[in-house]
This record gives sequence, structure tokens and C-alpha cells, in this order.
Amino acid sequence: MAGRLNRPAATDGVVAYQDYDNPEMFHYFPLRIDSVLGETLRKFEVKYYGINAQPYWVDYGNLVYKSCCGGILKGAAVADMTAAQRANITEEIQKRYNIKKPVLVPIVLDDVTVQPIFAKHIVESGTGGTATFPNQVTLGSQFNYEVGASNSLFAELVGAELATAEPVPEFAVNIYGTASLYADPWVAEIHADLSKVWEYTRSQVKVGANIGWFNLGVDVDKITQELISKGIVTIKYRQGSGSSEFGWQMLNSTKAMFEAINKQITSGEGLFKFEPNPTPQEPSKDDNWAAKLLPFTVNVNTSYISNFFNQEITYDEVVSFEGQLPVLMSSSMSLAIPCGGESSKFFYDLQLKESGCVTKAKSDGLQKRITTEVAAKNKEVLRYLGYVESGKWTPQQFGVMLDLLNTITLTETPSFKGYHDDGTPILELASGEEVREILAALERNVEDGALPTPREPQAQPAKRRIKL
Repeated sequence: MAGRLNRPAATDGVVAYQDYDNPEMFHYFPLRIDSVLGETLRKFEVKYYGINAQPYWVDYGNLVYKSCCGGILKGAAVADMTAAQRANITEEIQKRYNIKKPVLVPIVLDDVTVQPIFAKHIVESGTGGTATFPNQVTLGSQFNYEVGASNSLFAELVGAELATAEPVPEFAVNIYGTASLYADPWVAEIHADLSKVWEYTRSQVKVGANIGWFNLGVDVDKITQELISKGIVTIKYRQGSGSSEFGWQMLNSTKAMFEAINKQITSGEGLFKFEPNPTPQEPSKDDNWAAKLLPFTVNVNTSYISNFFNQEITYDEVVSFEGQLPVLMSSSMSLAIPCGGESSKFFYDLQLKESGCVTKAKSDGLQKRITTEVAAKNKEVLRYLGYVESGKWTPQQFGVMLDLLNTITLTETPSFKGYHDDGTPILELASGEEVREILAALERNVEDGALPTPREPQAQPAKRRIKL
């Protein structure tokens, strides 16, 4: 018993697929789980740090201190659509398929993964993160959760996305996994020069060389169609067609090409990054390709310029879809109601050691720090691009150095100066000269092909140390 990929209905943040055998049955999945206290959100508490105008330094041991951001969320919730969403998706199915009493059954996800969201920046669980969450989500059942992005490096936060003005951050999770759906047969031969695919796609991002990532959003829909219409990508159909009915498959084919481009960069994070869609929406009436409904978002690494490749990269593949497919499904859920008044007691700032909301002032303070760090790193990115253009560095060395920039901070590197009388460490911002020494050492290691390791502070005489 499984739904049909090309027979969906969607509205109000819920998608439902008509059953393969029983036309009156629909398998539903809430792309957006609304937090309604007492209905989908039973209890919660939030602890956070580093979301402020001042750095929050954590002792990693051996006198290694790093600037970090993060938080921990605990509580109980129900992963399901609300009563209002149920009424709306039922009405949509009735109108679209002329079925008076559709039977709604939940989709069951396998291989469930959780991504905590703090300060509008997604921090993957697993890298300094924690997640206590069911391995399999059964919609409608209550579960207890504890998710966090503990000790998330500020440097990684900066590299996660381009710094932009953000509203007061929310605390939430992305929940994603795979569901088995039937797809109509579709087979196509795809030919492209990947260097031209990259050049065109990167040219659609009107941003110069910058540290960080740019989210294409629903523009990936437009880019996919234009790659085909402009002849940059050619497709010959063996079975099926490229009409709007098959937009989902076409967009996934583009994803396959983007992943092939990533393989051309043997070092570093690559040129494209795919993440669960934190704000999936129902498609509009004229959105036949339904890019908004995609469970993933496409991010472009803006550190690489459009003409980064100077040689042809041939791509010839046969892409096919048939039978049951493991389809990635993604949902987002706020794990806390808006903070203010009586609800502020559920929020605790570990940095200030007091209860309270993430105010606009705190959020603005973090954004100012991010903007400052981005500006400092962008200067280095341009310098390294110059090395590639001159032939001093290979693209692989460029990728390695970009990775390293995501592990260090140029404006918030702490310098250990000893201890206060109460045993707490004395930390100050490292001087410009100290930071330049760290960068110079990393660059030498990259050029020598050695595994680069940032210089850490020298060990001091043993004293009582207290972790932050």
C-alpha cells in the first residue's frame, strides 16, 4: 500500500498522495507542522547561548577555546497536521478528485534525521550536536524530544549561509526521511557540459565571490527549465515526457547533475549543497513543476566564481524512474511558542545566566558579528581566487583552504591570558598579528600538501581550570 507520486493534492502545508490501488485512500504528510499548545506541542523548554553581541567561548580542553553558538530544546510534541489542516486537505482532495469521503492515512518515514534550527541558521546534528528522536516517525503519536546544536562553531555558522538581516530567531527542527511512492515510468538520456551548467547556474546568483552559501529557493525550478530551453542540457526521452506532470523527476535530474559537478571538486565542501526544505509550501495553481513542494533546497557555494572551470566536463547519463521510489520527505516544526510575557519563563540564556527571550537586540548583535566575520573572510577568498587564476594554487588547494576558513574565526579568535583569582580563564580577542600568523601557517601547509592544523595557544602552568 503506497501513494502515487504523480497524483498529489496539497494545501495549507499538507501534501497527500492517492493510493496506488484504492483511489479513495490518500497518504498524507504535513510539510509544515504548526505548533499549537496543547495539540501538537505538549511541553517545551529552551536553553541557548552565543546568540548575543558578545562571543561565547567554550573550553574544548588543553586550553583550546573557540567561539560557539547553540542551544538545547526539550519537550514533548505530536508530529501531525492540526485539525484545521486536516479539514483543508480533505476539502482540496474532494475538489480535485471528486471524492466525497477520502480516507486519510499517514505516511511512515524510514531513516529519520533531525536538524535543529537556531537563529535561522541550520546546524546539522552530529557535528557537535545531539538529537534524541524516534528512528521512525508515526504521525499522530506523541514523542519526547531533546535536540541541540551544542558547541556549534561560530566559524561554521558564518559559512552556513550569507549574512543577511534576520528577524528574531525561532527554535525549531527539520524532520526528514524517506517514504516509498509509486512513480510513473520515465526514462531519459541526458547530455551536458557540466562546466557550462555551473557557469549558467552561478551567473543567476547576482553575488560576487563571498564566503558562504546562497539558497536558490524556487529559482531552481526556473534554472532547470532554462538549462533545457537554452540548449545547455539536452534530453532525449526513451519513455515518458518532460511535461509539467514530470516536473518532480526533472528537478531531481538537475540535482543529479549538480551532484556530478560537486565531484569535480575533490577537496572542500563542493559547489552545491542540498538540505531539507525548512519552509515547504503548497504549489500555486500555475506552479506545475511544484518546486515549492520539493523536500530539499539547493544552495550554491558563492566562494566559487562562474568561470571557475576552464575545461569541458562531459556528462552523459541515463536517468530513470519506475516502480516504487524512496522519496525524501521533509517537514519543519517549531518546538517553542513565541517568547514573550508568561512564555519567557520557558527560555533561558546560558550566556547571561538568566531567563528571557532571544530579543531583537541579541539577534542583531549576532548578525553584526556574522557580518564582520564575513567581510574579513571575503578578503581572503578573493586573495585565494587570485592564487588559482595565477596558477599558484590548484582548485583542490582552494577547496581545502575554504574548509579551513570554516573552522577558524578571523575576528573572534580567543587568546588565553591566564586565570582570574577565582580560577576562571582570562580570554581576550587575538591581535591582528596573531591571526595573520595562524593564516600564514595554514596556507603554508596547504601549499606543502600537509594536513593543515590551526595553531593553538601555548600551554600554561597547570592551574584550576573551569569550563565555560
